[in-house]
Amino acid sequence: MDVSICVPTYRRPAGLARLLASLGRMKLPPGLRVELIVVDNDPAAPETASLPDAGGLPARRLREPERNIARARNRAVEAARGAWLAFVDDDEQVCEAWLHACLAQVEQTPCDGVFGPVVARAERADAGDPRLLAFFTPERFASGVRVPLSALRTGNAFVRRRLFEGVAFDPAMGLSGGEDMELFGRLCARGADFRWCSDAVVEEWVAPERLRAGWLIRRAFRGGNVHGRLLLRGSRVQIARAGLRAAAGLVAALALLPLYAIAGRALRGTMRVASAGGRIGGLGGYGYEEYRG
Repeated sequence: MDVSICVPTYRRPAGLARLLASLGRMKLPPGLRVELIVVDNDPAAPETASLPDAGGLPARRLREPERNIARARNRAVEAARGAWLAFVDDDEQVCEAWLHACLAQVEQTPCDGVFGPVVARAERADAGDPRLLAFFTPERFASGVRVPLSALRTGNAFVRRRLFEGVAFDPAMGLSGGEDMELFGRLCARGADFRWCSDAVVEEWVAPERLRAGWLIRRAFRGGNVHGRLLLRGSRVQIARAGLRAAAGLVAALALLPLYAIAGRALRGTMRVASAGGRIGGLGGYGYEEYRG
């Protein structure tokens, strides 16, 4: 097997069907062997649930009964037989050239994996605030550029299988999120080389409830909280320094909040405050688990 496509899913039947339909429309290089592994992370999901059509791709549906996104990802990796692992989420869909572009990039720029752009789309045009889609658009880079840690996510990733030997997504982050950035950070610390591929485009369909200021503020807090918890893994001196920086960051964010409001960017300023507060909470040992509910 050449490529294993790994998809964790949780109660998004329409999104999963849309993703699998797009995978079935991919234009694959001749002779490329591809398998699809879907891991259902819903404890209430039936044992015998079938998969939507994926255009004839060999597919397996597995279950991870414990609600934990890290465990679901690990279940997919353990079952994968491909030399390459492709990661994509059940609220996304891929372009026809997705895998072809990833393979071409690793041939052009030999590396351990590539990451590509995610383009946000509103799932429903009549709900939520479509102007907030800008907050869902990650930074982009030129093809072949080494990807910074902040942009390493499983929403659009193509990585060598051998990197996962003896390495797994951390289940301690399975209800908070951030387990992907944490794992890729460990791989980078071991010398892994990840590059950008502009042509490997994925679209993310954003649900209406996420196109609201309150949700974005909570997500900013979550992101800061995850960062703070990761900083706790350093030495005592590093933790103390991180605490001082986090406190200074919160003071600065609060001081700048009126200026953000004057500039018409109050939401961005509030998100900055929430992120700084979440980081302090994480450094204090508080873990915000967004996916527990």
